[in-house]
Amino acid sequence: MGYQERRVKMIAAQAAPHLELGEQIQTGFIALTGPGIFTTPWTVVVTDRSILVVHRGQVRRGPRDVVFGEPKGLHHTIHLDRAYKVNRQFYPELATADEALRKMQSTDPGDGR
Repeated sequence: MGYQERRVKMIAAQAAPHLELGEQIQTGFIALTGPGIFTTPWTVVVTDRSILVVHRGQVRRGPRDVVFGEPKGLHHTIHLDRAYKVNRQFYPELATADEALRKMQSTDPGDGR
């Protein structure tokens, strides 16, 4: 099993106890808070219903309507319950999350289309 597969399994395992019945993971990545070398890693899990921020068994659940935007440089800052830095190795996951949100919004039966 390669690094990518291990990372996906790790993120899914951390999110599993916090998912609601029927909730589906769309993507996940690691984000950092804190200055310089004193950073704290957080697991960010994007589902079809919300965005979960998991750390040491604790979870914060936020709205799914967050657009992460086009990342640039070594780290991209995202704003959830606080500012998080996402390393460029996770930029494909940010793009996946934004694309999934666009698809959800375009098929929302409540949008009048």
